[in-house]
Amino acid sequence: MAAPPPPPPPAGTTTSAAQLAPRTKSKAYQTTIAAEADDLKYESKYKELKKKVKEVEEDNEQLYVKILQAQQSIQRLRVERA
Repeated sequence: MAAPPPPPPPAGTTTSAAQLAPRTKSKAYQTTIAAEADDLKYESKYKELKKKVKEVEEDNEQLYVKILQAQQSIQRLRVERA
């Protein structure tokens, strides 16, 4: 953890800019930027995976239709043979 900030100077005294610590962005702000970058990365990954799932489902549907057609052909041939 970071050390607590120094106490404010007594009333009536002035501080110069050299005495003040340089201003930096807080760590909370930096993690927000990192989180946003991660969000964008995960969002693009999600879209890619969603697209792949849709393609696989379409392929499965086509294969299912072919299987049904083959089963119907087999059934018809069995009836013709009998």
